[in-house]
Amino acid sequence: MVTITGNLVNAYYVCKRQLWLYAHNIISEQENQFLYLGRIYDKHFYKRDKKEIVAEGMKIDLIKWRDKKLIVGEIKKSSKFKLAAKMQLVFYLYQLRRQGIEIDGELLIPKEKKREKVKVDDNLINDIENAIKEIKMIIFRDKPPPARKTRYCRGCAYRYFCWA
Repeated sequence: MVTITGNLVNAYYVCKRQLWLYAHNIISEQENQFLYLGRIYDKHFYKRDKKEIVAEGMKIDLIKWRDKKLIVGEIKKSSKFKLAAKMQLVFYLYQLRRQGIEIDGELLIPKEKKREKVKVDDNLINDIENAIKEIKMIIFRDKPPPARKTRYCRGCAYRYFCWA
């Protein structure tokens, strides 16, 4: 049985090939400038809030109190992959809900001073359940999906597995 993680959900919405490579423990370029920037953002912003909560399939960036409510936060360095980031957060909220924890989320993009509230509804649950099914199908393929050139390829830490 494979454990679906937030990172796999994020990759699903960005690139199916990246998803397969990541799921098969093929390590991306670790010196990639965008990965490095992400690590800096993770450490620099929201220092006062409880950070990095780890549970099965989840590595939640932060949990904080706002308006007397507990909020799960997902921090991203830009809104470039906003749908992927939002669905990663929806996955966390969905997993928590399945465990009996009703909680809202916020997508946080500190560099752009953006904050988007995320509440799980029936449509988002349907979307994430369908994504999970497709993720499993992709992971169990013998080979990765074919490379498809997109505007995101240039900064991708896996680009050498596609365009070398």
